[in-house]
Amino acid sequence: MSILPNETLLLVAAGILLLALAGYAAYLGLQLRKRRQQRETSESELLEELQEREINARQSVQIIARALVQKDLSETEAAMRIAWLSQQIKLSDDETQHFTVFQQLAAATAHIPILDDWAALDKAEKRRLNAEREGIEVSYRDFIQASAVELVSIRLE
Repeated sequence: MSILPNETLLLVAAGILLLALAGYAAYLGLQLRKRRQQRETSESELLEELQEREINARQSVQIIARALVQKDLSETEAAMRIAWLSQQIKLSDDETQHFTVFQQLAAATAHIPILDDWAALDKAEKRRLNAEREGIEVSYRDFIQASAVELVSIRLE
């Protein structure tokens, strides 16, 4: 059986095409591997960043709780800050109960203006809102103080 020149040319062309496709497949495989490694690296970096944020949030909670226990902050201010920080922390069941009281107080006083909005109020409105805030704080004070003492000792890992 002899191969005709046209058939030889066809076999050579098929071989070249097959090599080209194999090379392209290898190239795509390397690109896929490279992207997978980049994704894994990105996921790892994101996880590390989230863990670092949680540690920072826990440290901030401890500082705020300590300031609250030392009467350097009002219950409402501490509650607003701790409630916001609690969203950045994976809470255990035990921790959840300590954070919940801060979230409740923050929600109960959320209607009271802060910063520039507070500065824009007249004196009579500020006095009325301060009295309202203090009344709300009184109803939460024992729970807030007990939880603050517990939060001072939360784990930082």
